[in-house]
This record gives sequence, structure tokens and C-alpha cells, in this order.
Amino acid sequence: MCEAATEGRLRAPGDPDGIPLLTGRERQTLFLVGTGAGNRLIARRLGISERTVRAHLSNAVRKIGVRSRAEAAVFAFAYLDLVDIPAAAEPR
Repeated sequence: MCEAATEGRLRAPGDPDGIPLLTGRERQTLFLVGTGAGNRLIARRLGISERTVRAHLSNAVRKIGVRSRAEAAVFAFAYLDLVDIPAAAEPR
């Protein structure tokens, strides 16, 4: 499996066609999930509540067609470019 990954034969989960459907906050949330951040840290970084983080992540997961947070993290790492992510608010 590692050999397949290094040779580019494995695809990340999800559907990259869903990326244009994501809101700016959903992209930010998904990107931060891809860095391994938990909901509490994401909430602090974006200046929103943990409940709002869960809502953004739930919407993003549905739009990109993944089934878990782990798949969302792999998707974010594979498909989201930092350049495309709107700047996060300064922590409060």
C-alpha cells in the first residue's frame, strides 16, 4: 500500500468537484481538520463556537462526500491549497 501511495495509484477519499460548493468557513474548517486540529482549537483560531465548527464540518463532509473526520483530513491534505483558504480571524 505504501508503494501504491508513493506511485500515485491511491486516490484521496471524497469528490474534489464538491470544493466549489464549500463556503469560506467550511474551507477554513476543513483545512484546519487536515492539519490535525481539534474542534476546540479550530473554534479558537476562527473566533467561532465549537458548535459552529461542528456545523461547518458536517456541511463540508456532506458536500465533498466523505464519511469520517479522518477521510475529511486526508481530503483536505490532498486537495485544499492554503492559497485558496480565506484568512482566519485573529483569535479573541
